[in-house]
Amino acid sequence: MLKLLQSLVRHFRYQLFKSKETELPIRLSTGESLAQSILDFLSESLSIQSVPSQILEGFRSLRSKFPHQSKLEFLDYLLAASHQYQIKLNFVQKSILDIRNYITKDAPFLYQIKSPDHGLPEFYVILGYHASSYLIRPLHNHIAEEEWYSEKEFLKLFGIKTPKDVVDWIVAEPMFPFSSQKEIHSTSSALKNAIKQIYHLIRIESKDVWIVFIYGIGIGILSLVVPVATSSLVNIVAFGVLLQPVIILTLLVVFFLGFAGAMQTIQIYVVEILQRRVFVRIATEFAVRFPRIRQDALDKHHNPELVNRFFDTMTIQKSIHSLLVDGLAVILTTVIGFVLISFYHPIFIVFSLFILGVGGYLVIYQLGRPASENYIKISKEKYKVAAWLEEISRHSALFHSTFGSHFAIERADSLIRDYLFARKKYFSVYIKQIIGLVGIQALASAIVLGIGGYLVIHRQLTIGQLVAAELVIAKVLSDISKFGKQLDSFYSLIAAVDKINSVFHLPTLTAKTVPFETPKGPIQVQLSGVDYSLSNGHKIFTQFNLKVQAGKTIGVLSNTPYDAHILLDLLSGLREPNSGIVEYNHQNIHEVSKEQIQSHTVLVRGNEIFEGTILENIRVGREEISLITIRDLLDSLGLWKTIQSLPHGIHTQLLTFGHPFDNVQSAVLAMTRALIGNPKLVLIDGILDQLPPALLTSCLKLLLQKNREWTVVIVSKSPNILGQMDQILKLEDDSHSLKVNS
Repeated sequence: MLKLLQSLVRHFRYQLFKSKETELPIRLSTGESLAQSILDFLSESLSIQSVPSQILEGFRSLRSKFPHQSKLEFLDYLLAASHQYQIKLNFVQKSILDIRNYITKDAPFLYQIKSPDHGLPEFYVILGYHASSYLIRPLHNHIAEEEWYSEKEFLKLFGIKTPKDVVDWIVAEPMFPFSSQKEIHSTSSALKNAIKQIYHLIRIESKDVWIVFIYGIGIGILSLVVPVATSSLVNIVAFGVLLQPVIILTLLVVFFLGFAGAMQTIQIYVVEILQRRVFVRIATEFAVRFPRIRQDALDKHHNPELVNRFFDTMTIQKSIHSLLVDGLAVILTTVIGFVLISFYHPIFIVFSLFILGVGGYLVIYQLGRPASENYIKISKEKYKVAAWLEEISRHSALFHSTFGSHFAIERADSLIRDYLFARKKYFSVYIKQIIGLVGIQALASAIVLGIGGYLVIHRQLTIGQLVAAELVIAKVLSDISKFGKQLDSFYSLIAAVDKINSVFHLPTLTAKTVPFETPKGPIQVQLSGVDYSLSNGHKIFTQFNLKVQAGKTIGVLSNTPYDAHILLDLLSGLREPNSGIVEYNHQNIHEVSKEQIQSHTVLVRGNEIFEGTILENIRVGREEISLITIRDLLDSLGLWKTIQSLPHGIHTQLLTFGHPFDNVQSAVLAMTRALIGNPKLVLIDGILDQLPPALLTSCLKLLLQKNREWTVVIVSKSPNILGQMDQILKLEDDSHSLKVNS
């Protein structure tokens, strides 16, 4: 019926607007309109809600970088525009045989056909595959609708010889695949925010949830085969001993229960796939979001402790399985069971409503709200204990002492007591729910038995119906009494989502699409009227001005190292000033693309060696950097001979913080990583002070070489280092001064 209505609408629309459409160009004529058509379709497919005003602003900002959206640069233009939609485009090389089983409307595959006349390319999206036919829709056409193509027509349209040929496809996925696009308001309770996120997850996974729900209905209906069969069996036995109906009834029970078992197996498989997708969504978003979190937001947290919240993903997975398989089965069995016994006598309708009212509203809903809030507090206390245990392991030398060990145990005991107090408070509410559910089971069983006996005596119910009703209610109430386990899973889910939300809704750097005009040489840096204060109100800079000419070197000397630390964060764009402007070559760095800014700026600070090989730590994904270039730079910095002496050379595996390298070698490795990409601005936060004279000389010789391609800002207390700078900036308590080295 729906398809018939759609075809009628298309027909009348074609007849009404036929003359007008022939006067308009059917094909989209500009790169901007084509990109918008593609991305609008993808955002709808991925259930991403984009703000129209932000989208239009993003396209306007791209006009300066792409004045002519020609064929050669259209994909670059499409990639740049996709960020504003919070869509990530991936390019994969697969044959049609490889992708046909993965094509759905929620995961479409895009194909580009290049225009022979050097115009805009044509884009087609594949929405489905069934019985050697493909559902295809052109995205470069104003009025084109999706159509089914046979495999032969499909290959001819795309110019592909055989289904085994490997071709280039474009696949889209959300940039933030788990969290809701709606902002979480700080005024809302943690419980409300967690429920909003769960609702968002159900919405984006609605197809699989519906499959589980529909199978659950089938399983719930079939699970009542035994009571119904028992009712029939009692009636058969009551009216005579016939063997044939008993055999047929037995075979039917076996068949239906076997079918229910098969449906439950499929249901569990779908839930398993859903669990995997949830893991991928959360892990991907952690990887995407963490580099984007604003530095001032991270000041209030310890980063490893935030990452530990990822382990609540496993809690979410377990809760999803428990709730969608067992919890949903209890709810559906209860509803279906009450509907079934309502057919036996109208009084059972009143009974069903009474049980659902008392159990559903009073026991589950009214007590569920405080239980959920208390479980969130339990989760917070749990992470406080884990964070303190991390501190003990991190500072092992300190806590080896007698007083340190005593303090560590005392502090842990205090935090554990807080956890136990929160757990006790939660359990006092949870046990009331358990008592309520068990009480409902006892009360309802007695009521059914009494009502059923009364109705049988007055000939309003048969003995078979009484037995069936008693069996149905016994099963339903038995499940209800065990529903406390599902409630605990639900509270765990609420608390786990709250912990994930606490990371995903930290403020991130604002995404900008205005292109940064890449300089050919070093960057000129200028701070004008910059004010910056910490979250506690402490002022670091007031109307601070600084200008560093392109290619110059400036040393920063500070009585309070944290001020210099903040200055480099401001210069690199990690922090935004409260007021004032930070400019690179007269471009405000907070109004242009952060990705482009950070690709030309390097900040070397602390020990930032990750677990991986030496080569991976230097390249960090930049595979285009040759081994010869890396070797030459390591040799210039005096580290190549040390690497050669290792058993696996440059492929030696390093642990976090650099072991087997010491702090000095790790610092030189970080310098190599920074300079190997030919940056335009180099910011060094104190690590040169720890280098021995020989390595320091090598590093300074490379940093300060003539005809260098970068501007240098070095925070240091070493007179030797500061003496070689073009200028020295002194950050003092009340005033800041800048002088030229003579």
